[in-house]
Order: sequence, then structure tokens, then C-alpha cells
Amino acid sequence: MDNNFIRYNLGSKGNILIWKALLANYSLEAINQQFENYKTCCIFYKTNFNRIENNINSLLKISYNGHDFSPDFKYSIDAPNIHSNFPNYLFRIRKMTKGSWFEFNSTGLNFDTMEFEEIQCLKDVWERPADQVKDYQRLNKPFSSVLYTSLMSSTAVLETNLEEKDLFFLIVYKSTGNFKYSDCCKFVYFNELSEEENMKRYIMFCFLRDEFTRILPGSYKEGNQYCSSYHISKQFFISDDVHGIQYPSTRGLGHRNFAFWGNVRDYLTFVGFRFCMLMKKEGTQSEINVIADSFWDNKKNKFIYTSPYSDKSKQVFDDFFRIMMCK
Repeated sequence: MDNNFIRYNLGSKGNILIWKALLANYSLEAINQQFENYKTCCIFYKTNFNRIENNINSLLKISYNGHDFSPDFKYSIDAPNIHSNFPNYLFRIRKMTKGSWFEFNSTGLNFDTMEFEEIQCLKDVWERPADQVKDYQRLNKPFSSVLYTSLMSSTAVLETNLEEKDLFFLIVYKSTGNFKYSDCCKFVYFNELSEEENMKRYIMFCFLRDEFTRILPGSYKEGNQYCSSYHISKQFFISDDVHGIQYPSTRGLGHRNFAFWGNVRDYLTFVGFRFCMLMKKEGTQSEINVIADSFWDNKKNKFIYTSPYSDKSKQVFDDFFRIMMCK
């Protein structure tokens, strides 16, 4: 079985009958027509957020025994308890946009005097406060917070519009493993359904995932597509009991992102951040120069800065981790 598929037993006879009824109702032609209607209403022309939400909520819906039923691809995964020697790291990039302070001494940078205007306290390395979120994003509506991360530093570079010689902060988190998440990277194959029925489900799944991860054109200002992404994720991919979702990057084949919501600090620990310059970017490959590392000092209640070759950096970013971060 392909690694992008998971076999699963539906178990409940009622669920099997409902799925069979829905799939019997939709030929491949009818599925395609539903998607074309959706694109016309929500993507190709300017519309309003309520219309987008209503169209997505009714997409592929049928009535079965007096109740409405919509297909979904939701399932919950318990994050594994990773051994402390092999933690799950996650990465996020913030491009430097505000002022910074540097001093030099006889040996080079004076790390004791280094300071950045936009990262002053711990809240600055976490998700944006809800009151600062004015527009729809891929997984959140206005005035709600989501922390967007990547599973590799190279993915974080791809996801950010960085150009060569840009300065940025590579923020590093470590997973506690104490959370549940949904996953729209892999398709769940139901053993009780036929190959034809699962193929119909797979076509639905691929379309919905593609729309959820759609790349916005640079000139697009209306926000409608991100509104669509948000409602598609809620309607079709995110289970009620999860704290996050894993989803594919559209900028690099095989690269994956991970978003968290709720009490994010219950699931992640802040490790530190690296102040970097993007030296070279070719396709999905990038060359990064790490200028300084930073860690939070609880006693001083501030960030301290060190050389990336300091004992502190070597202790936190060991050889394996340093190699992984520069992929």
C-alpha cells in the first residue's frame, strides 16, 4: 500500500450505509460538476464570506433517512511520546522588518549588546494575538490565533517569501507529544467500501486538499480564497477533539507543515531562535548563514544572544540538529 494511504475499518454499519448512499448518489461527472459550481461561486468571481461558507457547507451534501450528511476526511491521531533524546522539532520563520542593534568589538559581534525591536519578550516568538488577526488565514478566521509551523527548517524557508540576503529569525520549538491532531496529507481507505467507491472518495479528497492548500496569487487582495481554505478545513478535515493539523506544503514535494491552536504552550516548548541571513535560494534548496543564536533567560527575564559556535548553542543545537536545520 502506498505510504500516502491508510487502511481503516469503518466498523459501524450505519456509517457504511451512509457512505454507500452518498457515493451512489455521485457519479464522477456529478462530483466534477459540484467542484466546478464551487469554483464559480467561491473562487473565480468576487463574492462575500457568507456565500463562501454556505457553498462549502452544502458541498457534496445529501439527505439520508431524513438527515443531511456530508462526506468528511476527519480522523484523530495521538502524537507519539517521543524519547527525550529524539524530540520532534518544529520551525517557524519571522522575517526581520523592524530595527536592530549591533555592536562590534575586537573579536567581532558583541553578543551581549545585541537586541531586536520585534522580539523583546516570550510572547513575540509565539502565535499572533487574536486581536491583531484582521483577515482570514489558511486555518483561522479573523480575531482567532493559530501557530503555523513546519516540520523542517527548509520547509519554513520555502513557505516564507524570503529573498537572497534577507535577514530572518528561525524560531525553534520542541513537541511535548501531548496532543491529538488531524492529518490531510494521507488518504484514509475504508476497507468496507469497494475500489470504485474509495476512488470516488479519493477524487473528493484530492480536490478538497488542493483547495485547502491553494497558493494565493500575489495580486489577490479580497481574502476570499483564504476564507474558503478555513471553511474547507473545518468542514472536511479537522476533527472536533484535536489541537492541530498536519498538511502538505505546496512549495516543496514531500514537505509538511503543522498548525496548532488552543493552549499552544501545552503542546510545544520554545527552544530558542537563530538570527540568519538567506545566502542562496535555488528551487527547494537554500543556503543559510546563522549569525547568532538566542535563548530566553528566566532570571534576567530577557533574551540572551550567543555565537552559533558557543557551548550553549552546541548543547542545544547538537550536530544532528544543526545538519537538519540547514537542509
